[in-house]
Amino acid sequence: MAPPPGDFSRVNVAISFPPFQSDKGIPLLSQNRQYQVFSTGHSDGGGLVGLMNRFVGDNATVIFPVLPALAATLLDQHGHDAVWLDGIAEGWDWSTYCSEIEKAQPDLMMIETKTPSAPPVYDAITNLKSRFPEMKIALVGDHVTALPEEPFLFCPVDYVIRGGQFDFAILNLANFLEGREDLGGGVFWRHDETSIANSGIDPNPPVVVDVRPHIDRRLVNWELYAYRNGNFLKKGTYGWATGSTGADCWWRRKVPGGPRHGGGGCTFCSWTSMLPTWSVRPVNDYLDELENLVDLGVEEVFDDTGTFPVGRWLKEFCEGYRERGLHKTLMMGCNMRADALSQAEYEMLGESNFRFILYGIESANQRSLDLLNKGTEVRQQWESVKWASEAGLEPHVTCMVGYPWETFDEARRTIEFTRETFDRGWINTLQGTIVIPYPGTQLYAQARANDWLRFDGPDNWERFDMREPVLRSPIPTDEIMGLVQSLYTSFLTPRYVSRKLMHAVKSRDHFRYYVVRGSRYVVGHMLDFRKSQLETNVNGASQPDTGVAELPVTLHTAGGSTAPVDEALLVPTSPDEAAVAVPR
Repeated sequence: MAPPPGDFSRVNVAISFPPFQSDKGIPLLSQNRQYQVFSTGHSDGGGLVGLMNRFVGDNATVIFPVLPALAATLLDQHGHDAVWLDGIAEGWDWSTYCSEIEKAQPDLMMIETKTPSAPPVYDAITNLKSRFPEMKIALVGDHVTALPEEPFLFCPVDYVIRGGQFDFAILNLANFLEGREDLGGGVFWRHDETSIANSGIDPNPPVVVDVRPHIDRRLVNWELYAYRNGNFLKKGTYGWATGSTGADCWWRRKVPGGPRHGGGGCTFCSWTSMLPTWSVRPVNDYLDELENLVDLGVEEVFDDTGTFPVGRWLKEFCEGYRERGLHKTLMMGCNMRADALSQAEYEMLGESNFRFILYGIESANQRSLDLLNKGTEVRQQWESVKWASEAGLEPHVTCMVGYPWETFDEARRTIEFTRETFDRGWINTLQGTIVIPYPGTQLYAQARANDWLRFDGPDNWERFDMREPVLRSPIPTDEIMGLVQSLYTSFLTPRYVSRKLMHAVKSRDHFRYYVVRGSRYVVGHMLDFRKSQLETNVNGASQPDTGVAELPVTLHTAGGSTAPVDEALLVPTSPDEAAVAVPR
């Protein structure tokens, strides 16, 4: 079954992020594996909170959305007029946003959503369809990959596209509406008032190129995202080392006892749930694009592949990077696993002018790493940041608290890890968060099966915004918020502060990065996780814990089934059992 093709001679497509009217702050939406809302000068709050919000100002992170940018580029290269309408990054209000739509007059609009943004996006679609009834709207993202029939219950969306290859899928849909090709798998639409049809459950869009195109940075207004990002010391943008047949992270080990096909990798990651396979682009093609970025005025590139490719590919990349002289004009950064590189390979990165290197540490407790299917060891965490810093890189770690199995003492071990590595100069910055189980991930499926959820379902999706714990925990919810704040203040050791002040005096870039922007980031994150948010919702009512909900539509979990939880790993470890020999 297929929907009727549209009456279009040429489909013009808008890639769009509707602006959210939220008192909490600016949502960090696309190209982000853990949705977060950043406090700003416009966030709600009086007294001391209001003063701190004003100090933070307009300092919220804005991440360059690589996949939507690839979608816009593909559409443009294949004969469709593509327009870029990011109402969030632009800071538009709703009236301005609608005025921009009226100017562009798109026939089709693509909107990406994550779980916490789903309810306001449904409201936005309802408003857009009432104002622009002829415009078709397609919804994409990890939330609708897990729950593709849900949007039709709450808004008049035209299409829902499952899967992470939505750059190819939106091109396929535009071509279909012109009557030029059949729909690939993974597209859902409203068949009649009572039923939803689809072109096949599994996403299978036509992959029309052997290598993804170089993003048209001007088309997608790249400079809008070049400054407000803690990953950049200088004027920067994002790159992507992944190929055309898969994407994101190469770590795909199957969860023990879990599904054999799909659902591998870290159990909390929503990206591997919508991008179940991985591939890598040719080295020379990537180096060509980086040379073009230098010509465009880019000074720093952060590659947002889930984990940067290693082995022979990395060696060829670094050699080519230096041979072309890119190390003299362009800084590089990337995501990395703690077990992926040797000390010599970190030195190779340093010689190639890599600077920012990001590790998903997650926890300094081995049983948590094992339960998350992380595949790393605590010992490797210490070694990797030590080797990276000694090679001249500036390591950044991301850590989470609020696991349903971690005790307070175990969570404190993660803070002790960050405090010690800050003090030794082995890490430079961090991101602390609350672990959130997004629908579609193995962690969400395990949480439903083991009654770990404090709340669940469409009535509560907005509460999955990292402003409070979603999972039940041995640690009281207010103490979890305090633990995140402790992560953000763990840099306050005399040796770390004195080192950074010395760097700031010597370098204008470092002064702006660590002193001006850094102080605002810290204050902003302290506001993001303040305990007062737990007490009431926006209407002043207490927030109830309702437990696991009966979902109104079918849930599609990565791999198709829920991996069992190893009961032996749910037993807390003693300090002696958890002790790790710290390298010197």
